[in-house]
Amino acid sequence: MAAPAAIELPQSQHQQRSAAHTQHSDLGNCGENPQAQQLALLIMQDPQQQRTTLYCHPLLTQAANDKAKAMAARGIVNHYVGGLGANQRLKALGYQLPAFYSGTFGNQVEAVAGGYSSAEAVWEAFKSSSRHRSHLLGELPFYQEQIHLGVGFYYDWSSPHVEYWAVYVAREASAKDIVATCFDFGCINP
Repeated sequence: MAAPAAIELPQSQHQQRSAAHTQHSDLGNCGENPQAQQLALLIMQDPQQQRTTLYCHPLLTQAANDKAKAMAARGIVNHYVGGLGANQRLKALGYQLPAFYSGTFGNQVEAVAGGYSSAEAVWEAFKSSSRHRSHLLGELPFYQEQIHLGVGFYYDWSSPHVEYWAVYVAREASAKDIVATCFDFGCINP
């Protein structure tokens, strides 16, 4: 497995345009097609992004692609397609989430959407949702620690939503993690 590629997030719009040009090759680790790569770039370079660095992670990209395809195959946009919650989906691929992330049906890592024909349109929709915006832009300290990114896009004209998008932003477990239980509304320490 390839190591995650680091992309430093610039602070000014001028720096953003320069970074987009010079770091385009790194985006292949964030998404497997141009649509996914464009959404990854929008997430990374949004002026409201609170993280200073995001790493394109191949396991998260794989999870996002698998999720987008699974939603298209079933014709639904849902966090629980295939019977696994988002956290469990990453764990099944070998990505080591902190133990305090919620279990089988938990989701502190995924955003999904369907029916948006462009990366720009789905990004605006995500930003219009307070929960998705908070996660994807790292507006809370919990989410700011999530520095790995993977984006999936799948197109199937015969499926009800036609375009399917999945975004994973997560972090791996570390020895410094406290033992806590986390839900969508926050964490509870023992």
